[in-house]
Amino acid sequence: MNDLDIVRDLRSQVRQTEEKDLRAVRRRVLASMARRPRVRRAVPRTALRVAAVGALGVAITTSVAVAQNLGADGGRRGTIGAPAWLPAANAETLAKRATEAAAKAADVYPRADQWIYVKNTIYTDPQTMAKSKVAPIGGGKIGSRYTVELWARGDGKKTAHRLGNGRLVTATVNERKRNPQQLGPAYLRSLPLEPSALLERLKKDDSTSGTRRLETVAVFHQVQLLLQGVTPPPRLRAALYTVISRLDGVGVEDKVRDLVGREGIGIYTDEEGFRREIIIDPNTYAFLGLRGLYLSEKRVPGGRTFSKGEVVYSVARLADGIVDHAGDVTSGLAAGVGHVS
Repeated sequence: MNDLDIVRDLRSQVRQTEEKDLRAVRRRVLASMARRPRVRRAVPRTALRVAAVGALGVAITTSVAVAQNLGADGGRRGTIGAPAWLPAANAETLAKRATEAAAKAADVYPRADQWIYVKNTIYTDPQTMAKSKVAPIGGGKIGSRYTVELWARGDGKKTAHRLGNGRLVTATVNERKRNPQQLGPAYLRSLPLEPSALLERLKKDDSTSGTRRLETVAVFHQVQLLLQGVTPPPRLRAALYTVISRLDGVGVEDKVRDLVGREGIGIYTDEEGFRREIIIDPNTYAFLGLRGLYLSEKRVPGGRTFSKGEVVYSVARLADGIVDHAGDVTSGLAAGVGHVS
């Protein structure tokens, strides 16, 4: 990470010096001097002003330095990095922090005979789902929260999901009709880590190419699908964050709650009063979930009126990892490959 970016990010969190602060400092200094015995040599007023301003500047500088040195090591001096609790000034700052954290971890992909396991809890608005004519995977009930468990084999040739009654359904991936964004491990391994090359690849694989959909919305949607469905490892995940951070109109929002109430950082794009948002863990930069909501009251043609802030869909990641077979939910997690929230 560029040291200047860190300094700018940290500096932006410190309230700037105002004239009223300096006046208050001068009054306290002068009052203190008035109570002291008269000395032979008077201190010029100009010197007092300089001393007051200098003291205030030292205080500001010290606060920035302390912020830089507080990190995961509990305050011990070491490599300076932005603390996870410090709000990200913008999407690029968030992506840089994720990239820095990912550099310390190894990307782990499953073997051809292993599976990526993903467990999500999902909410979708009943009317939106009905109009899309897409039934929830796993037998979920439209209009309520339901849990989905998915598996994707390492060679990209098979997928599986568990129905609401507990039955496991396995399917062979159709090579001709498969969606590149939902291929699983084989597709993830084929993606470049360099953000510019990754963006071009995502645009090439865009299933909505040829439509009038805005590039920002199309790419953002692709990244949402990848994060939701196949769990990119840390370095690829950070590269995806970097790609969307460079899109026009992308911003960040602090203290966003996901579907299960966890607090994260939202990275979002807005289009015609509708916000698409990816929610990221502020400490590990792992994917917590995503959601879509209206920013103002919106009446859908032929449908009902959505109120301001109403969530149309929301997904929260409950667990993910690499496991030995479809239906397995513990082997990879127990080995520390995945995580359980």
